[in-house]
Amino acid sequence: MKKFFYFALFFLMSSFSFPQGKGDRKEYVYVIEYIKKYAVFAMEEMEKFGIPASIKLGQGILESSSGNSSLSKATNNHFGIKCGKNWMGNVYYHDDDVPKECFRKYDSVQESFHDHSKFLQQPRYYKLFLLKKDDYQAWATELKKAGYATSLNYANLLIDQIEKYSLWKFDQNTSSSIEKRINQYLNYMMKKNQNEDSFFKRFSKKLRFFIKFFLTKKN
Repeated sequence: MKKFFYFALFFLMSSFSFPQGKGDRKEYVYVIEYIKKYAVFAMEEMEKFGIPASIKLGQGILESSSGNSSLSKATNNHFGIKCGKNWMGNVYYHDDDVPKECFRKYDSVQESFHDHSKFLQQPRYYKLFLLKKDDYQAWATELKKAGYATSLNYANLLIDQIEKYSLWKFDQNTSSSIEKRINQYLNYMMKKNQNEDSFFKRFSKKLRFFIKFFLTKKN
């Protein structure tokens, strides 16, 4: 009976997703706030340049820690773009792969989003624009192949962010206005979060009943 109990308990616990811890909850709030503020820029740039909004937002969240990194706060640089030999704008020196690297500094976050689009117009990224606009996995993979970031796991990290926060929804074709699409997304995420919390509460209640039942039988 004891072995059965532990097997059943392990099966139940491994079959369900538990709610996020305090750290994850905080991250979730930061990400949603980031999307509220900047999804409009990502979608405007998608319409102009054909870069998936999910990729824009996913990279912005990753590279700037949802706008909370010291670099993004000091420079409005949300994509970790370094100066490069052709940059004529303001600069900021920041320790990255090596000490005191030169990063681009912008007057606004919107300017950062727009410059990111222009940055991807370089020949090294031309294969991106041969891909389907709604294929965020292929875009993430090609970004890594083209050398956007040094992290070996960059594509997977980007894909994980897009899927974790359902950013792919912003890539879908629709006649709705940008403002309406953002509101629809936020409502979707709110309901999704509420459903997950409600599900866990029901699961916890059943689990407590199962444990109580087993202990009663044992005694």
